[in-house]
Amino acid sequence: MPTKSKMAYLMHVDWDWIKQRPHFLYEELTRHYSVDLFYIDKLYGNEASGNRNSRDIFSVSKVHKLRKIPMSGRSKSLRMVERLINRSVNQSLKQYEYIWITSPLLLDFVSLDHLEDKIVIYDCMDDFLGFYTEGRGTNRLRELEVRLVMRADRIITSSEYLKNKMINSYRQYLTSELIVVNNGISTSLINKDKKASLLKSDAKKTSPDLLNLMYIGTIGNWMDFDLILRVLDQVPECMFTLIGPIETKVPPHPRIQCIGTVKHDLLSEYVQTANALVMPFVLNELVRSVDPVKIYEYIYFNKPILVIDYVEMEKFKPFVHLYSEERELVQLVRKVRDNNIEPYSHADAIIFLRNNTWKDRCKHIVRIMEGVHR
Repeated sequence: MPTKSKMAYLMHVDWDWIKQRPHFLYEELTRHYSVDLFYIDKLYGNEASGNRNSRDIFSVSKVHKLRKIPMSGRSKSLRMVERLINRSVNQSLKQYEYIWITSPLLLDFVSLDHLEDKIVIYDCMDDFLGFYTEGRGTNRLRELEVRLVMRADRIITSSEYLKNKMINSYRQYLTSELIVVNNGISTSLINKDKKASLLKSDAKKTSPDLLNLMYIGTIGNWMDFDLILRVLDQVPECMFTLIGPIETKVPPHPRIQCIGTVKHDLLSEYVQTANALVMPFVLNELVRSVDPVKIYEYIYFNKPILVIDYVEMEKFKPFVHLYSEERELVQLVRKVRDNNIEPYSHADAIIFLRNNTWKDRCKHIVRIMEGVHR
């Protein structure tokens, strides 16, 4: 059996954070490469500590932590100390052929100067600068992304919109074509035992008297809480259940329930209590660039799906109900309440999902990487 090429997978989120694109691609890449994981770990105040994600890997993979000092993003001297703490990582990267980088933030830990003869892949999963408000600090962050774009041998984006945005923002720095690899769904989720599956219309509700609208994902400043509050006001029979880590202030309301982070393997159990799955986002540039992992997973659960309308939602149209304004969302919620939403075919959903697995996404990535040489 031929020896697998060695890859260092550098990930900007904690392994025990809510499972998303970097987690799933790392796992799938272990089918094809000898992959070691390097992820950012806060020295203290780790908000992911309440959750422990499994590693579903297919070959031996070592795990290394990049130690993050609090407030280092605002202090050049702290970043220098951080580099010293993590200096052994730069040395260890010499043994790998491929260096996979999920965010420009990793350049605060790893020097591109140590990667001269390596094949560097930038997996651009989000509009990086969209997470930050304009200010002096954003100039430094943009410089990090410019350096990574200039050095990367391949740049992969998670959506077509993000690809075009990257081209418009960094055209003069690009040295190779950008390639879109959308998000996907875990094969293990699709293959769950149907007897234990959550696709039951008569599942027990969290509150039997209330219509349960459930959101699964990070609760950040992209959540449209003004809209949520107006829906709660206009449809007093409904409630919102939010599952995921909280990164922003959630307005207090007796019909907004925050569950916190849940192990990915247990999501199905919580979805039993939902009448509909929702994605109530503010439509800004950050959101327009997103190909949401949650929509692939929502589709599997065979519940009504209510989602803000934007270009990346086109491919999901047979399975989702789109809204562009408050009135349309309120109408959809009332249709769910009145059992007046036509269910989609679960068989069609499974066909769609089997064509959009992380396993298939990774096969595409392997083909991309086969054509890269230093």
